[in-house]
Amino acid sequence: MEGNLKQALSAWQNILGLEHVITDEASLKTTHTATFLTTQRSLAIIRPSDRAQVQECLKIANQYQIPIYPISTGKNWGYGSSVPVQDSCVIMSLARLNRIVDYNEKLAYVTVEPGVTQRQLFEYLQSQKSNLWMSVTGSTPDSSLIGNILERGLGEGLYGDRFNYVCGLEVVLPTGECIHTGFGRFADARAVRVNRWGVGPYVDGLFTQSNLGVVTQMTLWLTPIPKYFQLFWYAIDEDTRLEDLVDAVRYLKLQGLIPSAFVINNDIRMLSYQQQYPWQEAGGEKPLPLDLRHQLRKQWGGGLWGGEVALYSANQEHGEVVWKLIKETLGKVVNRLYFLDDAIAQMPKTTLTEMFPNIDTDEMLKCYNENPKRGFPTELALSMTYWRKYSPRPSSDINPDRDGCGLIWCSPAVPFEGQEVRKAVKIIEETTNAYFFEPNIGLNCITERNINITAAIVYDRQVNGEDERALACYEKMRSRLIQAGYFPYRLSTHSMQALPPAQDDYNQFLNKLKQVLDPNNILAPGRYEFYQPDNVPPL
Repeated sequence: MEGNLKQALSAWQNILGLEHVITDEASLKTTHTATFLTTQRSLAIIRPSDRAQVQECLKIANQYQIPIYPISTGKNWGYGSSVPVQDSCVIMSLARLNRIVDYNEKLAYVTVEPGVTQRQLFEYLQSQKSNLWMSVTGSTPDSSLIGNILERGLGEGLYGDRFNYVCGLEVVLPTGECIHTGFGRFADARAVRVNRWGVGPYVDGLFTQSNLGVVTQMTLWLTPIPKYFQLFWYAIDEDTRLEDLVDAVRYLKLQGLIPSAFVINNDIRMLSYQQQYPWQEAGGEKPLPLDLRHQLRKQWGGGLWGGEVALYSANQEHGEVVWKLIKETLGKVVNRLYFLDDAIAQMPKTTLTEMFPNIDTDEMLKCYNENPKRGFPTELALSMTYWRKYSPRPSSDINPDRDGCGLIWCSPAVPFEGQEVRKAVKIIEETTNAYFFEPNIGLNCITERNINITAAIVYDRQVNGEDERALACYEKMRSRLIQAGYFPYRLSTHSMQALPPAQDDYNQFLNKLKQVLDPNNILAPGRYEFYQPDNVPPL
């Protein structure tokens, strides 16, 4: 490969320029580092600036048989960062493809390239004085919009099931060919940005969680800012109420009273947003002692399980009716229920303190005014990656890879039923406790019938042995969840081959597609591949 690599690097330099073909060890180290133990090593980094350059780069990769691993901004923290699935790949960074290609206020959409970040789109909408919100994730504001959507990641607000609200993909195939999905293949089509399906087979999903193409453009649908916005918080203090809470929320979502996405967090998840592990109070004991856990929960004013939900209404009258119906249902199962709208948020601070005892009203108002459910990207959720660190977490420029934070996500999909959630949560709690980690759990209520659980294994990578223990915990948790029927909705780069064999011909089907679209197997080998290519019959 060495001779081929040298020739390929020279060819890429001719296309991209010397400064965008990177081989120095310091730069490559960033592509070797994730929030868990990795051993893969990349050969180089190439940085195309547009779709045409992406095409040329892939043609060169085919010519010299050099595998390419595309990333957007490389901040896929907890799932592999920018580390490729297999060794000896060239990283193709798409960060320079950062144009906002199209924007339509009336039809509420924006078309972007993979280098466009949450922060960039937020600032763009602000500069346009837009009446639209985007669905944001809990990741860094500097993460790629397209990168997360292609992983079928979860967002906030009405469009939290993010892949369900995109269309019009521009895709460069592994051979360098280019296709446009939906109506995009027709020169004069007017509905390219507003129609998901187009005409004929719908292929957009083939390019999510796959290695069948490089998406260089996508249209995202945005949410019109509602005339009346409400936010409410709720909490339960007894674990025995969890099933009733989940079932009550499912009822409200199926009735259409809570159409937005939100998360039911456990106390560990919320504590890790607020502070780091209390090493001194715990006397070094791990996991967090139950009595101290209860004390901290009480100190922060949270519950054992709790959530924050946004309501978007056409007017105040409509919003008040919806809130009344929600309150009637949730009030029967929760211990606390707090409500906030613009009128309450503008009350004097003394009044707010009386209305919300034991709550930091300044933090509450900041949360209300700059909430992800209002399209504001934030680093709050990322602060939990420093939970087990001994050194203080930074006040800004959060970077878990750089700072040696350990984070592994285990993300099973579970039916939206209290008993089902209980079974999965029990497995997560038992497994984390057995490996001396805290059960850091979020129940992502994105749709009406399914919950995607995000269980975070959080640790300090700079402590000897913690990497190995965290990976062992993940493997045990994943195995037990799958045995119980709860399969992951998303995989990290170290677990792409961790699923049991399919009961049908699904794997062979994928392999046939791969052989046709990528005959030289140069695009992201191993990524979401559930088969052994050498053992699958040819076409």
